Amino acid sequence: MTWNNSSFTEHYRKIRVEGFQPDKLVNKCAKSRIQLRRVTFVSELELTMLVSGRDFKRLKKLAKNTYKITVLEEGGYRHWLRLLWKRKLTIAGVLIFAAFLYYQTLFVTEIQINGYEKIDEPHLRQTLAEAGLYEGCRKNVDISKVKIKLFEEYDTISWVGIEFTGNLAEVSIAEGARPVKLQVEETKPCNIVADKAGYISKIIPVEGLRAVRDGAYVKKGDIIITGTVPLRNVAYGTDSENETETYVHAEGTVEAKIPVRINFYAERYQRSKNRTGSRIWGISVNGHDLAKKINPYETAQVKRKNLIDLIKPFRLKIDLVSVEEVTLSEKEVKDQELKKAVNAAIRQYAKENLPEKAQILNKSLNFSREKNIITIGVTLETLQQIGMEEEIVVDKPDGKDTKDNNQPGNRPQ
Repeated sequence: MTWNNSSFTEHYRKIRVEGFQPDKLVNKCAKSRIQLRRVTFVSELELTMLVSGRDFKRLKKLAKNTYKITVLEEGGYRHWLRLLWKRKLTIAGVLIFAAFLYYQTLFVTEIQINGYEKIDEPHLRQTLAEAGLYEGCRKNVDISKVKIKLFEEYDTISWVGIEFTGNLAEVSIAEGARPVKLQVEETKPCNIVADKAGYISKIIPVEGLRAVRDGAYVKKGDIIITGTVPLRNVAYGTDSENETETYVHAEGTVEAKIPVRINFYAERYQRSKNRTGSRIWGISVNGHDLAKKINPYETAQVKRKNLIDLIKPFRLKIDLVSVEEVTLSEKEVKDQELKKAVNAAIRQYAKENLPEKAQILNKSLNFSREKNIITIGVTLETLQQIGMEEEIVVDKPDGKDTKDNNQPGNRPQ
């Protein structure tokens, strides 16, 4: 009897042999060099054994009609490959479904935002989408870019954390308090100093004395309304006899003309698209644009119409794509054509950057053309309220009041 491992690894059958004197069949197999394994006598009329697939037909010829042979099971890699081939459509379906499941794990299907209190959630989600994080996006989004966008958009956000758990993107934020402009207590003496540079337009002191004239230029930190008031009537023989000044909590309104210089940029040439009437149609599957790959046009404009957009149970987005041929032409933009757009940009800049009560008194535009860029230099003359409180520190050595001239707010004018 020969024992060849490779033949059994390739294909084998486990069979049951029934009949009189089944041991004689085993002896015949040994003489005919038929490979057998695990020969087990169940009874005098029955035995089980393993036979290689290539010797099974020879064994049946030896058994003839004397023995009943029943195949109990089959094994070996050839047998399993045969079964797989018979079920190839089922297996292909399983593999495709598994591929879709894996593909689905690459996308964000839900965004959960925690920690916000004062921020509007729809606006917060819109900001996340502008930074590239939205339901349906890939999970390889640039997290640092998203965080920077949130910090730029909201001054109240002090910390941002983004974590991915499966298809869930969890965004955690912490809001901090806005910086508060500190005020000096009303019982303490102080000056009103310039919080920005400019030319004084008008000063209306309520308490204290004006320190500069109209039209004067002040730098940031210069005293505008002083809380140091000279004493004129001093009674002889009183404690204040030798004092020449006193200190008050300065108050008042200060308006200054502040120049603001900004630059805007525009393309020197305006390009236009002219349709030729020729177009082709195609589809886009999950961002893979088939129409673009067969685009025969040198210049074209592409339009999409969504047909299917699924996130669950797997990501599937199909768009109908129209690729239309166009020709390009360009002309140089005139200064007059830009003024309307520049004026709109100035209004937007003033809304976002200037104080609420600021006024624009005058503006001048200077156009400079270099290669393909037009630089528009804008100078604005604005009228703004300026001034902040700065405490006057007064020392009292030996029971007498003296002013520390080295303290802020006591600079000579």
